[in-house]
Amino acid sequence: MTTDADGAVRGKYAFSTLHRLEFDVPWPPKHVAAYLLDGPEPILIDAGRQTDASEATLERSLAEFGYSPADIDHVLVTHAHSDHIGQVPTLSDAGATIHGPAASLERLERDPETVRSTVRETARSTGYTGEDLEEIVDSEVDSFHRDRRLLDPATTQPIEPGTMVSIGTHEFRAFGTPGHEQNHLSYEVDLEGTTALFSGDALIEPFRAGTFHAGIDRGAYEGVDRYYDAMDRFLETSATHAFPGHGPTFTEPKRVATRTRERLDRLLEETLAALERVEPATPLEIAVERAGSVQYTAPVMDTLGALGTLENRGLVAYDCEDGARIYRRRD
Repeated sequence: MTTDADGAVRGKYAFSTLHRLEFDVPWPPKHVAAYLLDGPEPILIDAGRQTDASEATLERSLAEFGYSPADIDHVLVTHAHSDHIGQVPTLSDAGATIHGPAASLERLERDPETVRSTVRETARSTGYTGEDLEEIVDSEVDSFHRDRRLLDPATTQPIEPGTMVSIGTHEFRAFGTPGHEQNHLSYEVDLEGTTALFSGDALIEPFRAGTFHAGIDRGAYEGVDRYYDAMDRFLETSATHAFPGHGPTFTEPKRVATRTRERLDRLLEETLAALERVEPATPLEIAVERAGSVQYTAPVMDTLGALGTLENRGLVAYDCEDGARIYRRRD
């Protein structure tokens, strides 16, 4: 193993019992990672996308390390996004026990009509109307159904944040790292005399993952505040090496947590500057001004979270018009 000046780990992944699997995705950085932990009861941390190509990648990658899907005894999920739980059914059908965040399982047990109602309310507050509103609502509800199929609440073993959980021959410390996804858990485990951190999408070295938090749903405006909370928790880690869902593995997780806080600071500055140029404005209008394009919802969800934090800090306020929030700066 070698470590670059920026702290990124190159070559081998620091631990002889740990292997990385990469699945192709169509967005930067063009991959999502899962990690295979050797032992008497092999463990896979996260599980790639829900595509035939990803299933083939899973089988081929496991075979490189002498395994098949039927050899995996446990799957440990960081968060319920489809690029991390896509092959959970394949592994469950092959006999693996699935472990995931308890709060994610509770959210997946909600009544779909309740989901539709709360998504519509949040989408209207954002400034979506007409066909755009209906498209956003349908997309979010479809994602809810997909995720519930992939991560079955009835059969997944729940993990609470702040607990130690025994999986196979390992003890994992689970702690809540929301912001990117509101029920996201990261895991620490002792390996070969030091501590490894599986940070999912909550802590990535080259970039900050979007503030998807609750999606376009109730809680969306809390995303950036919760992201800061996650960074505070990472600043307490004793881990020396981190294994993220995207980008290279890296050392010094506290360094990356500090950098991520700085990236969140810049998001707030950019959002306030965008508001100043277009106020009074809906969150959607502010997102367009800040990002230039909202073809995908990531810039919108970043903006919702940023506006919630700016409001909590007394820097902005809003009125409601026909269900939409209209933001202004506070003098």
